[in-house]
Amino acid sequence: MEILRIEETPNPAALKFIMDGPVVASGSLSFSSGEEDEEYTGGNPLAEALFKVGATELFLCQDYVSVTMFSSNAWEHFMDDVKAAIETILLPPGEKPPEKEKKASFVSTIDREAFPSLPDSEKELIIGSLMDEIIRPALANDGGGLEVIKVEDNNVVIKYQGACGSCPSSTGGTLAAITRALKGYCDPNLEVSISSS
Repeated sequence: MEILRIEETPNPAALKFIMDGPVVASGSLSFSSGEEDEEYTGGNPLAEALFKVGATELFLCQDYVSVTMFSSNAWEHFMDDVKAAIETILLPPGEKPPEKEKKASFVSTIDREAFPSLPDSEKELIIGSLMDEIIRPALANDGGGLEVIKVEDNNVVIKYQGACGSCPSSTGGTLAAITRALKGYCDPNLEVSISSS
């Protein structure tokens, strides 16, 4: 089954996916996430798949699927996953989805054991690529950005750009999230600070 079009709803975190055939035999189905178990999904494979990519509500009726994400910004990151789940799971029985080429994640190429002994210039390149993949897209959603100023030993100095520069959460929650990501993917001894200039 294919998605014919996607329509906005009054809720900015919800989109309506109009399909080229009936989604339910009759009536409607509604699911709310709380936990990923059968109590909430009723064993419905579409609900299970969509809850895994951040959906909080799912409504199936006639020829459409309405999906509510945890925030309106989530659509930028998870739209492809939601569309793939809907089209794959709502396939007619016996039909296989077309093969799609999956782009390899940069994150999976980082060698955590070798990272601490790399030259600072190489660490900076790796950290910059990691920021491109997992940090900068989230900051861009809020109208901001991030520059890696320098990497010396275990110290990473960053500078916020745009809306992030004046945001109160940039020195708290955002900095903590960046630090966790770098420690988790690169080296647990890394420390991140914000440039004062």
